Amino acid sequence: MFYFKQTAAVLPFLVVLASCSSDSSSASSVLANVQKGYNGHLSYIGSYSTGEHNEDGGVAEIVAYNKDNKKIYMVNGAVGSIDIVSVDMLRSDSFSNLTLYKRVDIQKMAEDNGFSYSDVTSVDVYNGTVALAVQAEVYSDNGYIVLLDDEGEYVTSYNAGVQPDMICFTKDGRYILSANEGEPREGYGAIDPKGSVTIVDLELNITTTVDFTDFDTQKSDLIDRGVIFTKDALPSTDLEPEYITVDGNKAYVSLQEANAIATLDIALGVFTDIRGLGFKDHNEEANKLDVVKNDEINITTQNLYGVYMPDGISFFEANGAGYILTANEGDGRDWEGYKDVTSIEIDGKKVDTLDVSKKEGLDAAKNYLLGARSFSIYSALDMTQVYDSGSDFEEFIAQHYPAFFNASHTNNDLDSRSGKKGPEPEYITSINIEDKTYALIGLERFGGVMMYDITTPADAKFYDYINTRDFNGTEISDMGDLGVEGLCAVDGADSPTGKPILFTANEVSGTIAVFEIR
Repeated sequence: MFYFKQTAAVLPFLVVLASCSSDSSSASSVLANVQKGYNGHLSYIGSYSTGEHNEDGGVAEIVAYNKDNKKIYMVNGAVGSIDIVSVDMLRSDSFSNLTLYKRVDIQKMAEDNGFSYSDVTSVDVYNGTVALAVQAEVYSDNGYIVLLDDEGEYVTSYNAGVQPDMICFTKDGRYILSANEGEPREGYGAIDPKGSVTIVDLELNITTTVDFTDFDTQKSDLIDRGVIFTKDALPSTDLEPEYITVDGNKAYVSLQEANAIATLDIALGVFTDIRGLGFKDHNEEANKLDVVKNDEINITTQNLYGVYMPDGISFFEANGAGYILTANEGDGRDWEGYKDVTSIEIDGKKVDTLDVSKKEGLDAAKNYLLGARSFSIYSALDMTQVYDSGSDFEEFIAQHYPAFFNASHTNNDLDSRSGKKGPEPEYITSINIEDKTYALIGLERFGGVMMYDITTPADAKFYDYINTRDFNGTEISDMGDLGVEGLCAVDGADSPTGKPILFTANEVSGTIAVFEIR
């Protein structure tokens, strides 16, 4: 058991944090001393600010990089735009304040080009073509995949499924895929749209939207495979695609609330499999955690089970085999007249759990947490877990940031997220550097990026951590980078500095942070 009682004194960090609020004056203060990660492999070399921030997030959400023009394309949810930012001035040995090149108004684009608009949710880039996921004004209507050129000018659009929330190109650029959530935003008594994936074949100019109707007769089998459902719901309406990662002609789709991953044959337009991801046993010493919000650090075993429920996922290969990385965030449902999150008491304090009475696929005698406060590695073949980071994230933060352990992204309060989802891993990606493969994991609540060497998947090792949040700040505007939502890793051959870099989109602070990887 890890136990630490916080006193009034603030212990120094092992890594001294420079002030990094998003305005240019504070960013320039790190010019003389570029901030390094815990082990020195990550260096903070640049920042862009939208000029907006929001404690509920939704400002700087997703970021993509175009190697051809050395620009990034970022979803700016605050104003419904794509911000295009030039990054060719980035340097390894100094800090760069990035400035806006062009802001593209997607709502105005929708009005001018005849598609409905309520929100732009995701962006990806391939060979100068920018693809956007755009949701329709009416929540139950089909959304759109919108294509721009690299200057942000409208090219064309395609119909997608309901509520496209993530978009990506296949590695050869032939296909664009969107994960369409199909959430029942007005409650289960209204319309519950079908979750789906839209496939645009750019070579044949054909669009296909694939849903889960074929699995409606297989619900019992899916439950046996570990998939979780809302009680009495059909798979076609209850499965909500969250994120997509691609391996050749296969796509893997995270079904976050169902704690599952679906496999999609892209060329055929058919889901071939759905597998549950299992549960994390917090009775085990390797999986201890702090779930008691009592202004103390108390990392210990508990008679609880974590439901991995990944948000971001990422495919990688090692020794000829395919693997899926998962960022085990956890997510509940809260719609009009329905909520599947309840609470129990531990040591007199409330702890958020799933309401098992509203679920199928859970043991009524157990208590289940949302998420697993970790990242995992699964075999892409059958979704067998080969690695989980256990209690690493909380133990690292407890040791090196004890005054702010499990703080939320909008306050510096010790222990404020212990009864919920802890540091909350949100997004994950991987990068190959020389003969090694690394995972990069963004922590949405506590902030920062964890980096692991995953070259041997079953024996992943901590490699580095960096956090560009300013814990001296008292308002969101002076707290630095908050709320990591999206990551974009860039190979050294394509990078402005000639070395691998990572962009993080921070949705609360409305900033992009840039890290060089060594």
